[in-house]
Amino acid sequence: METKHFFFDYDGTLTSPLTHKVPESARRALDALVQAGHTVALCTGRLQCNAMELVAASELPFTTVVADGGNSVTVDDTILWMDPLPIEPVRALLRRLDRDGIPWSVITDNELARYAPSDEFERRSPDYYTPTYVRPDLTPEALDRVFKVFVPCKPGEERRLDLSGVPWVRYNPYSIYVEPIAKGEGIKRLMEHLDAPLKDVVVFGDGMNDLSMFLPDWTSIALGNACDELKERATFVTSDVDDDGVLRACSQFGWI
Repeated sequence: METKHFFFDYDGTLTSPLTHKVPESARRALDALVQAGHTVALCTGRLQCNAMELVAASELPFTTVVADGGNSVTVDDTILWMDPLPIEPVRALLRRLDRDGIPWSVITDNELARYAPSDEFERRSPDYYTPTYVRPDLTPEALDRVFKVFVPCKPGEERRLDLSGVPWVRYNPYSIYVEPIAKGEGIKRLMEHLDAPLKDVVVFGDGMNDLSMFLPDWTSIALGNACDELKERATFVTSDVDDDGVLRACSQFGWI
């Protein structure tokens, strides 16, 4: 059997939407893939440091982590690259938000801390992704590196915002996240670095931010609990993560 390179989303793909824990069947599947000689990697939109904390806390067998929505790659605890968002579109967005009186916060370093020019962001958005610190001197022009932007926004209010030029996604009903949505590009860049063929890639996902890695270049597996858009692009739709979805797919294709 050819060695495959597996990339797994975390939230909703490896973890149960009901318990937020990794089912035992998914753990067995990951261990079996490694024992069969395949490589397994985490592929997440989370900040690099947050992704590494997840790997350590969950005791999953990942030595490769594609994080920041595809903008960073870590192998054996070494960051190969970690790119921020393009700064000019971010500054333009923040200027528009300031003009319209909409609060915002940003992550500017590889640490779970975000900064806002006032406490209005926390008053408008009970978003618990990471602590928010107020810096009254913070302006769009003062920023030279941004990894994520957070904007209070209830579902359906997105159309009121001018989000042109920036990628964004929603994970909760309180705010939207402006962050890289390029998991597929991150995987391609890593495979080029490894000098490995794209046809040997297998991706597992469930959410809208996984669309970028469901590409025709490789095999894409959607969990049964995945969104409809992802299922339409999938090579194969397995059962829910709570119904042994990861293990079933790996067995179905003979990877384990």
